[in-house]
Amino acid sequence: MTFTARALVVLGFVSAGCFPPDEAGHPPSVAPAEPVPGFRVVVPPPAPTPAAEPAARPPRRLLRPRRALRTRSGLRSWHPRVASRKPANGVARQVLAVVRRIESGLTRTRYQSVTRVRAKRGVYLWDCSGMADWILRRSARGARRGLRKWRPLARDFYYAIARSPTKGQRRGWRRLKGPGDVRPGDLFAWLKPPIFRRRKNTGHVGFILSTPQPHPRHRNVWLMRVADASRFRHEKDSRKAGGGGGFGTGIIAFQVQSGGRPVAYGWYGSLQSIATFVPTKIVFGRVTR
Repeated sequence: MTFTARALVVLGFVSAGCFPPDEAGHPPSVAPAEPVPGFRVVVPPPAPTPAAEPAARPPRRLLRPRRALRTRSGLRSWHPRVASRKPANGVARQVLAVVRRIESGLTRTRYQSVTRVRAKRGVYLWDCSGMADWILRRSARGARRGLRKWRPLARDFYYAIARSPTKGQRRGWRRLKGPGDVRPGDLFAWLKPPIFRRRKNTGHVGFILSTPQPHPRHRNVWLMRVADASRFRHEKDSRKAGGGGGFGTGIIAFQVQSGGRPVAYGWYGSLQSIATFVPTKIVFGRVTR
């Protein structure tokens, strides 16, 4: 091939953009000054075409998660909330009626061992056993006579319930297996814990006003609103702080074994650490006449 023909070929490739671009990215405008014998023009391969993105799949149908058991505070609970229960019998309804009359007419109260009551004036001065005695005399006289004490103490209520059957009744009392059987109008009673052996009382007794509900954090712990007489306040207590104690309502916690038998109490309800619950002998009971 003559020089002239070879030059025409080179110019044709330049015009077609077959030479690689310069540093600025533009194709060269002139051919090399001196052709090189055996010169071959290398055509760069075409730029690869970007692969098309795969079509998006329709979203999968998400399974609806199972509803977690949660309390009003947002914490996961070990047990669902228990539906409200009604009093077990007419005698329990009478007990609750007397408690409500005390609440609505209360003007003065104080914790003391000698019972002094002026119901028309709303004055109730007593301890826990004096309160329970006074209420049962006006609502469950058969159970009151079954105590066989002129002035029963907390331990007398405990033993009357502990010696009663879970089916049927004995002297107007029935023992309940645990919180699963407890209803408003029932009673609780416990013996003086060994760690409080120097105290003069014999234990504690009171009336249950609400359906037991599970503790929001601790398994096998139940919360109950109760009515009692004490120097010390419970969770959400109706007694004034710094007062002389006496009649009031508040929330107590009860720890139970797997079968439901109570083994310890938390005086301050859900506000109290389970590590500080007080172990002692506890019973739940129901008046039948």
